[in-house]
Amino acid sequence: MIFRCKHSLFAALAAVSLIAQANAVVVISAATNNTAPSGQPYFANIGTYNSASIIYLGNQWVMTARHVASSLPSSVNFGGTSYSTQSGSWQRLNNTGLGSGLTVDTDIVLFRLTSNPGLSTLSIASSAPTIGQDVMMIGNSRIQQSSPTFWDVTVVAGSGNDVWTEVTPPTAYDLAGYKTTGTHQVRWGVNEVDITATTVNSGSGDVRSFSTLYNNVFTHEAQAVVGDSGGATLTYDGTNWNLLGMMHAINSYENQPSSAISGQSTFHADLSLYAPQINAIVASVPELSTTLYGFAAFGLLAMRRSR
Repeated sequence: MIFRCKHSLFAALAAVSLIAQANAVVVISAATNNTAPSGQPYFANIGTYNSASIIYLGNQWVMTARHVASSLPSSVNFGGTSYSTQSGSWQRLNNTGLGSGLTVDTDIVLFRLTSNPGLSTLSIASSAPTIGQDVMMIGNSRIQQSSPTFWDVTVVAGSGNDVWTEVTPPTAYDLAGYKTTGTHQVRWGVNEVDITATTVNSGSGDVRSFSTLYNNVFTHEAQAVVGDSGGATLTYDGTNWNLLGMMHAINSYENQPSSAISGQSTFHADLSLYAPQINAIVASVPELSTTLYGFAAFGLLAMRRSR
């Protein structure tokens, strides 16, 4: 989802203290952004599972975060239609050859549908992201409120003790952003790559990643929130749209309400590094077998603010 921040008080942000899993897309302009923008042919390739996001890749294969689908779901949804999944098709990507000290398994999984949803094949980017590169983020975000909310934040020593109090300008405030509702909807927003070649682990395995910063620079600027895990990060090379990343984690201020606030980042799996694994899987047709069904919950990254 995307929100607009009315005030900038972020010079004193502390380092991220822990990592957690991502959720939905919020837009700074507070625009609805729930239909495909002009020239974007892959909006329909983002589906839903258990209020989170999945991406249709082609040959009936889909991808999402492992913390969204920790084992094979019985079905997923694209465009309001439910599609059953193929028994035995759940596969988790690994970090083999991507550097020392990484967990073997990642927070990225693929599985196959039993029928063709009639969607276009989505190509994985072959080139690594670069700082300043434009991206479009699409995910099953929690809907944001139409007006911003303003908070006075009292920093209290210890972990998890900060107090957030809503205020109304012209009363002085520390942070501003858009609160989110409990309703989810596939939405889009834009941003640019801020950091590359980083590793993020939100509890479901290391993921070689890049990040985008939500800092009120662009129209329709996006920040992931609850529901965006497993959503698509697309880039346009002047001719074609390619899948550059998959949203999987965010950071947040301590005790932050359900909202998007300037200074937060979204972390995206760098799919150019995982492309050989993904392309090999998508080209395959697994034999039928049995498997278990289930899913895991979302998490959050935490970030402290000091005055």
